[in-house]
Amino acid sequence: MNVLLTGATGFLGGHLLPGLIKKGYKIIILKRSFSNIWRIKDYFLQVKSYDIDKIDIRSVFQTNKIDVIIHLATDYGKKNNNNVMEMLEPNIRLPSKLLDLGVKYKIKAFINTDTSTNSLYSLYSATKKGFLEIAKFFAANYEIRFINMALEYIYGERDDNTKFIPFVIENILKSTEIKATKGEQKRDFIYVKDVVHAYLKVLNKLAAFNKTFLEFNIGTGQSISLKVLINKIEKIAGKKANIKWGAIPYRKNEIFDSKADISLAKKLLSWQPETSLEEGLSNTVNWYKEQILKEPPCF
Repeated sequence: MNVLLTGATGFLGGHLLPGLIKKGYKIIILKRSFSNIWRIKDYFLQVKSYDIDKIDIRSVFQTNKIDVIIHLATDYGKKNNNNVMEMLEPNIRLPSKLLDLGVKYKIKAFINTDTSTNSLYSLYSATKKGFLEIAKFFAANYEIRFINMALEYIYGERDDNTKFIPFVIENILKSTEIKATKGEQKRDFIYVKDVVHAYLKVLNKLAAFNKTFLEFNIGTGQSISLKVLINKIEKIAGKKANIKWGAIPYRKNEIFDSKADISLAKKLLSWQPETSLEEGLSNTVNWYKEQILKEPPCF
C-alpha cells in the first residue's frame, strides 16, 4: 500500500513514520523545503519526499499511485499568535486540496488528524472543524472513505516545547518560573506510541469498514487535572516546580473536563491504550533530561 503522509517532520509524524515503514508501507511525504527533519533523519532515505512549496501537488498524484492519505500537518497557532490566515493553509486549504485530488485519482481512504476540543475553545479547533465539514461533503457525495481521528492531548518524547507537557518539564528541570491558572482543568493525556498504534490499526482494518465516514475518539478515556499532572511530573523529575498557580486567568470558553469515549475504537479497531500515564511521563521526562544536558537542545 502506498501512503501519502503530511506532517511527517512533526511530533506525531516523527513517531508514526517509523511504524509505517516497519509495517512495510511505501511512504511518500509532503514537507516544506525548509522543514527541519531531525525527528526523521534516520528514516529519510527510506521514503520519497516532495517539497510542497516547490512543486504542484497534482504532480505527486500523477507520478505515484497513492492508496491512502494520512494528514497530520497542522498549525496550532501558538507560534504565530493565532494568525488565522497562516493557520488556514495546513488546517483547511492543504487537506482540502489533497482530498479533492484523492477523489480525482481514486484513492481508497483519507485519514485525518483532528482535535477533540470544541470549536469555541480555540481558533485551532475551529479551523480543524471547518475542514471536517468539507470532508463530510466529500464522504457523502464521492467514492472515498474518510476516517477522522479526534485526538485528546498527546504527549511523549521529541515534542515541541511550546506544548504544555514539554514546556512544564523543561521549566521544572531548569528551575524557571511557570505562571499558570488554578490548574483545575481536567484533560485526557495519551502517550504518543498508543496513538501511533491506533493509526496502524485503522490502516490494517480499512477494508472492513462499511461506512464512508467514520470518527474515532483517541484518548485513554480518563482525565486528570493539570495540577495533579504537574505533581506527577515533579515526582518523576525529582524536582519541585516553581509554579505560580492562579497567576493567569482561565481562557474564555474554558473546557474543565475533556476525555475520550473510546468505545468505537475498541469495537471496530480492537484498540485501546496500553501505556500508563506514569510510564509515559517517565519516558518523556527522561528524554527531556537528556536534551537539557546537550548544547544546544534539539527541539
